[in-house]
Amino acid sequence: MQTVSHLEILKTYRGRISITFIVLIVEHLLLLLEPLVIGIAINGLTARDWTGVYSFIGLEMLVIIVGVARRLYDTRTYGGIYRNIGQDISTAAIRDHEDLSPAISRADLLQEVVDFFENELPMALGSSIAILGALIMLLVLSPLVGVVAITSAIAIGTIFVLSRTRIKSLNKLVNDELEARARLFMARETKPLLAHFVTLVRHRISLSDLEARNFGLSYLFVVLLIAFALYQSVAVSQAPIGDVFAVLTYAAQFAEGVIILPMMYQQYVRTTEITGRITDGLQSET
Repeated sequence: MQTVSHLEILKTYRGRISITFIVLIVEHLLLLLEPLVIGIAINGLTARDWTGVYSFIGLEMLVIIVGVARRLYDTRTYGGIYRNIGQDISTAAIRDHEDLSPAISRADLLQEVVDFFENELPMALGSSIAILGALIMLLVLSPLVGVVAITSAIAIGTIFVLSRTRIKSLNKLVNDELEARARLFMARETKPLLAHFVTLVRHRISLSDLEARNFGLSYLFVVLLIAFALYQSVAVSQAPIGDVFAVLTYAAQFAEGVIILPMMYQQYVRTTEITGRITDGLQSET
């Protein structure tokens, strides 16, 4: 593989990755039914009807089976992808360069890209399903809460879009330092190595501060959404307790999704910088 990018990895390993996505979608569609089934069970128990409880237990058994199977398959799939791309990077470097320190650092950075596919990308897909599904259910159960949810999602998305350039530049600075680390160790000089760690920590603090600010602003909109859902379903609509539970849970699911998705976007920006760096290294060695 001479070009390493998210799209190229998806194209090259589309068969294996597609299976992980299909199973993931099934898992999250089952999870999406949880609040509705629990709400039905609550309403049923008030009338001494246990049908909803049995439905809930059956649903959870399916969630466990599908979730365990997906995790077992994912570990083997993405381990194989890391092995194949890592071999490409190391083989080209050993063949064409005496200084192997950049290749060593890129092999370490590659793990972050593969981890993105194994962890962050499924989480982002799951969050997207949760957001869409929860939004549909909210619009059905309480349309006004659904409209407020859409507004909060737009506000949170805007926060992260405006931060994209800063996120990318800070990640580039961090990756520059990580790529230089092996070379500095091999030089066996203490002073440049100490400067490296000081600079690396400073860049990571700046990145963490940016993430903390974005998280704080995003969570503010989440709190307002859930507070409004509570007020609307209890004080205004005076809905049955099972319906109130369902509305609040779907609002919480929606809120969690719109918090997680931008965080995954940050990791996508970071790994895009890494794949560009790896591709440049591969192409310079051919």
